[in-house]
Amino acid sequence: MVLIMEKQQLLDYLYGLERFGMKLGLEEITKLVDALDNPQFKFKTIHVAGTNGKGSTSAFLASILQTAGYKVGLNTSPHLIEFNERIKINGEKISDEELVALIPEIKQKVEENDIQTTFFEFTTALAFKYFEQQKVDYAIIEVGMGGRLDATNVIKPEICVITNIDLDHTKHLGNTKLQIAPEKAAIIKEGSIVVTGEQDPEILADFKMVCEEKNAELFVLNEEISYDVILSGLVGQAAKVTGLLEGNFEFKMLGEHQIKNGLLAALAILKMNPYFSLNAIKQGLHNAKWSGRLELVNHKPLVLIDGAHNVAGAITLNKFLESTVQKIKGMKILILGIAKDKQIPEMVDLIVPFADEVILTQGNFKPAEIEVLKKEVVRHLSEDKITVCPEVPNAIRKALELVTDDGIIIATGSLYMVGDVLKHRNLFKETD
Repeated sequence: MVLIMEKQQLLDYLYGLERFGMKLGLEEITKLVDALDNPQFKFKTIHVAGTNGKGSTSAFLASILQTAGYKVGLNTSPHLIEFNERIKINGEKISDEELVALIPEIKQKVEENDIQTTFFEFTTALAFKYFEQQKVDYAIIEVGMGGRLDATNVIKPEICVITNIDLDHTKHLGNTKLQIAPEKAAIIKEGSIVVTGEQDPEILADFKMVCEEKNAELFVLNEEISYDVILSGLVGQAAKVTGLLEGNFEFKMLGEHQIKNGLLAALAILKMNPYFSLNAIKQGLHNAKWSGRLELVNHKPLVLIDGAHNVAGAITLNKFLESTVQKIKGMKILILGIAKDKQIPEMVDLIVPFADEVILTQGNFKPAEIEVLKKEVVRHLSEDKITVCPEVPNAIRKALELVTDDGIIIATGSLYMVGDVLKHRNLFKETD
């Protein structure tokens, strides 16, 4: 009990740092890691940027390296249920005891050096220090937002991975893909290896230009390279994933897009080390897990949650539902909550048409007003098919009232809302 109280007090301090807002720039994080003797240089790193697929690709990378016998750190954001999820080693979250020991140490450096750190900067430094103390071999570091001025951009990675470029965080990064691309490409370091899943010729031209300026090698996961990787021994895995898309919900990483994310991770590993074990790659891809992304959390009724939180994510979800939901005979119930700074009409158009009924709710962080959501949803469904339940537990209970045993509940629209659903997943288990 004392440990839990102490942890909560320290987390309250961390969340209190959000008073500094979303402050893009490397000045304060550089001061902080300098004060900590630059722990980020004490282990090998892989830097992962992009609009969508960063977390899944990071999870694939970590799983592959762990399968090969390495001690692997994984730093991602945001967390879904508890803060500890952001910092893992070999799949294990940082413990409360370790948090309680480390946060005061870093807090002392912040105060001694008058560093105006944000929540994300402090958390990033915390991950670096923990990985140093635990002597990891590799750490997979996921960019928080953008890349150029993101707090994670103080590392010197073995390899840089850019999943794709799409519209998100436009207030901070730009209103077009071509404006956003340089922000992501700024993680590319002098002499580094760069792999990307991006296919847009104009964006790839920008990446190529940056790589030429920085004497970096660029590898694109196009059809030719993906086949090359598959023919090197991954054909069985790719076929297995494709087969499982036809209705088997047991696979840990659902969705055709995960083939691309997995192959991107495999390509990164092989470009970093051409002699890397293909068996470790295949097994690592199979073992990888990433919570809250096309995750099946119940079977009767089926309950699928997906953290699609922007248009690109909604398009991916749309493709998956298009190929699977038509096979569901019973009621299709959608629990929907979207953040207020997202492209709500476009996301609604992509997701809502699959639903027989929609329950509107709100996540725990910057949720859109219910009436704003409802205004868009009524373009697809009559009002008697729309229920308002602002609190997520009540939304779950209502969905369970409406769904049939042979139906499906889909919860999506926001990572924060999906985290709230996972927090109350025991409500589903009562009906399984």
